[in-house]
Amino acid sequence: MDQLRIQYLLQHYSNHRLTAAERQEWEVMLADPANREAFAQAVAAMDTDAAIIQPYDQQLEAVLHATLRIDAPLPVRVRPWRRWAAAAAGLALLVSAAGIYFYSSSHQNKNIKHTAERVIAPGHDGAILTLDDGTQLVLDSLQNGVVASQAGAPVQLHNGTLQYSQHASNAPLQYNTISTPNGRQFALVLPDGTKVWLNAASRLRFPTSFSGNERKVMLTGEAYFEVAANSHQPFIVKLDNDKYIEVLGTAFNVNAYVNEPAMTTTLLQGAVRVGNNDRNYIMRPGEQAAMETERISITTTTSAEKVLAWKNGYFLFDGVSLDEAMRQLERWYNITVVYENGMPPIKFGGKVNRNSTLNEVLRILARADLKCRLDGDRLIIAR
Repeated sequence: MDQLRIQYLLQHYSNHRLTAAERQEWEVMLADPANREAFAQAVAAMDTDAAIIQPYDQQLEAVLHATLRIDAPLPVRVRPWRRWAAAAAGLALLVSAAGIYFYSSSHQNKNIKHTAERVIAPGHDGAILTLDDGTQLVLDSLQNGVVASQAGAPVQLHNGTLQYSQHASNAPLQYNTISTPNGRQFALVLPDGTKVWLNAASRLRFPTSFSGNERKVMLTGEAYFEVAANSHQPFIVKLDNDKYIEVLGTAFNVNAYVNEPAMTTTLLQGAVRVGNNDRNYIMRPGEQAAMETERISITTTTSAEKVLAWKNGYFLFDGVSLDEAMRQLERWYNITVVYENGMPPIKFGGKVNRNSTLNEVLRILARADLKCRLDGDRLIIAR
């Protein structure tokens, strides 16, 4: 972004004069790490009283204040607005800083205190492909090109996406399985052209060619599907012994982790039928189905952004409980969360880039009402 434009937005932000459009532009500017240095230079170039440049946004102020407090102390004589610039330039989680906020049911604000002997990196693209004969291929260590042949049809890896081709209908039926361990995610294109994005700790089993009167795959974990339309071959996602999703050409997200309270299906467009052995329901776009042991409940959801946050590269904590937030961190950072004295009644709100290290996320959580420390791969949380 142009340096003068950044300085203009900064000045108007400081003076509470941002329009709604400028406010949106300001937040987009903060969300782009490429603007970090230019932002610091804009602050440093401003020749005005320090008090004018103090942040008036409480969400942003909380993040900057937490960073100043946790990072190495700055010289005492540094002017406050220059300290703000230094913090903004060095804040690895400046992405979405203006949108981060935290609140707890006890309405207290204690710092997270943590020690980190090592940096825990975020997850990345990667998966394990198990072929029909049991051969396993670690996809994140392979180069672009043909990685296998199944029933005479090539399986190709192209820029982080696994692509299958439909082979002859008389070829023997074979099954492949793609698994994403904790800290991995991956995308693939099935033989019929259906696109699938797998979240961490997920598993998809599928035939290498679709024949007969249906296209059936088996899923555990979380995945987003963009299903190729075929009215003669409905697409079916099997979740466990009796739960299923029948698709007629659509885009939807499925969360079927075994440690979540319910399996959820969120329909973005098209139509799906969700059900079990006892009942089924045809969903409309914008609805979410929660499938528990013996019941299916339907709610209307408008938060497609929240449902697809993982696919789009960030965590979106929208009033979620501590337990729900930590389950997401466990899967993405391949850690185990331990609660020393029970689970604190804390809820979170805000957006965090999934490319952040766990250590950076803990800094951002510095305003929450809990204490935590890292012990190897364990994140220990105490009241």
